[in-house]
Amino acid sequence: MHRKFTGDGAPEVRVQVKGDDCLYNQLAKNIKLWPISFMVILLAILLLAGCGAPENRSGQPAAEADKASLFAYVGAGLKEPFSEIARLYEQKTGVKVETSYNNSGALLNQMETAGKGDIFMPGSMPYIQKAEQAGQLGEMVGPIAYHTPAIITPKGNPAQISQIQDLAKPGVKIIMPDKEATAMGKAAFEIFDKLEITKQVEENILTYTETPMKAAEMLMMGQGNAGITELSMVYKNRDKLDVIEIDPAVNIIEEIPCAMLTFSTQQEQAKDFLKFVEEEGPAIFAQYGFKTEA
Repeated sequence: MHRKFTGDGAPEVRVQVKGDDCLYNQLAKNIKLWPISFMVILLAILLLAGCGAPENRSGQPAAEADKASLFAYVGAGLKEPFSEIARLYEQKTGVKVETSYNNSGALLNQMETAGKGDIFMPGSMPYIQKAEQAGQLGEMVGPIAYHTPAIITPKGNPAQISQIQDLAKPGVKIIMPDKEATAMGKAAFEIFDKLEITKQVEENILTYTETPMKAAEMLMMGQGNAGITELSMVYKNRDKLDVIEIDPAVNIIEEIPCAMLTFSTQQEQAKDFLKFVEEEGPAIFAQYGFKTEA
């Protein structure tokens, strides 16, 4: 502290505050301050020391910031609509929904290994049934939407595919989602079996992919000239892909459900989320090109 006298004889006090040292006795020791000077200095010290209440850095009210998040296992092909559902739910309730996206078979393995989580939303009912057999499934709602297999080709349809039987023709180069791990691959092979063209189609398959989206991506890059994936995959890639719908008489359309897991530690919150998905989900899925009526 430095002190000098002004022209009128009153002391002028200059205070240097270092770091967070805001103890008044270090500033006023051995000096006598006028009452008004005391109040001015004390106010300055309080401001410098930041003695106010701590701010909630999340920007949320404290009650909302303390809410535990939900964890969901979701089929990779459902990522876009589910992400929108999760965003809207968090906006409404303050509860964040953390998500693992993968093919439905891999999700079953993750659930079994982790033994925790709240929500399961695979691409079709067979995976729900497997989870139920494993004792992992609680309350369920749906169908929220439908997985509709469709043939996709690069823009211009270079192989001139017009129906699913054309995939059995010699020389067709097919990119397929995995027939065991993905709902779409499983459904496609059921169709091939029904039409008795499985052997011929398998001879034309260049590769299997982990997800339907990866099959679509490979076709957009010119690797192959046909594949089967979810109808909605073409919705945002209409400039790069053509779609040939499969005859409803032979197509196998799968329901998309949403279920709560038995090992959820937040049963009531998970039930609330299921209710939200049941009410809001169909309209959101429709926005992303999914069919919501059988």
